Amino acid sequence: MKLFGKAMAVAVSMVVCVVLVLSQVYTPSAQQHTGARIKICVVDLDGNPVHNAKVKVVGCNLVFNTDNNGLSPSIDLPKLTNVYDAKIDQWYTVNLHVQKSGYVDTFVLNCVVYLQQNRNLTVKIYPTDDSHLPYVCYVESPPSEYLESLISQN
Repeated sequence: MKLFGKAMAVAVSMVVCVVLVLSQVYTPSAQQHTGARIKICVVDLDGNPVHNAKVKVVGCNLVFNTDNNGLSPSIDLPKLTNVYDAKIDQWYTVNLHVQKSGYVDTFVLNCVVYLQQNRNLTVKIYPTDDSHLPYVCYVESPPSEYLESLISQN
């Protein structure tokens, strides 16, 4: 019986080691390093930097605040998709949400980023006023090569 207990302990230890090794080999895509980075500059309608605006990369659980110059830190984008065509792997799209008290929530949809490249993006936000504007939404166009490929298909 003593021998059986030792054998079971060894077997369990081996299973635990295999699980640990496999978890290191098969890391989830959220921890993948794409080399794609984005830095956001948030400004008001006059082009003045907006301090302490909250910048969220939607779907990645990444949230940062802008500094006194309206700049977010350079944000690593660990998980990338392409909303236009999942087969495209030269460029990807991310969605951003910018919030600041006294300003209208602002979204940037389909912001184009490339692997191993830094993207700088300026986002202009609108002050809240009597118009009760619920949000502002910018939608970025895909690269011209993609649009030209759509035209040539017809």
